[in-house]
Amino acid sequence: MLAKKTDLSELWNEACTGCHKAYEKVHRQLYPSLFCYMRGLVGDEQVANDLLQDMFVRLWMKKSEIGGIANVKAYFFTAARSIAFNFLKREKSIGKRLDELAFIDVQISAEELITQKETSQKLKRTLNSALDKLPVRQREILYLKYYENMDYDQIVSVTGIKYQSVVNHIYRAVQTLREDFRYESDLRVA
Repeated sequence: MLAKKTDLSELWNEACTGCHKAYEKVHRQLYPSLFCYMRGLVGDEQVANDLLQDMFVRLWMKKSEIGGIANVKAYFFTAARSIAFNFLKREKSIGKRLDELAFIDVQISAEELITQKETSQKLKRTLNSALDKLPVRQREILYLKYYENMDYDQIVSVTGIKYQSVVNHIYRAVQTLREDFRYESDLRVA
């Protein structure tokens, strides 16, 4: 029966009863994207890995206290974000590190943001350059929306900002990207 369960909420509920296999499946499903997200937040692969492993252990140990979770993915992303920011605060470099967040290291593909067909290196460089110009918050929200396929409510839950702010950030980021690509295409024509 467990082998057929793929819904994270069902797996989490099973894990809450003490089922190691269910928690292992939750870990396998969420770890890769959480790792990319965490690495973008802390800027170091080893630290990201260590923080995530600690997070998974803590959540396992507190599973009965946590209980049922309606949106397991958003809950784990929120926990990862909180742990990353706590780590950065402890390192007394949060101000500097927030300015240096490199979500482009997450390798948001041009195919996912622009088109499934366009794969040229030039377009990828242009996209990476345009993403680098975006404010940190907009890059983070774009990553969650388009790379992690989270809806607006999930992003609100993860980031802790208001729904309308999430919508505004995405709108502004997409507008900025469009302008950058329009400018780039104008340069190619000239």
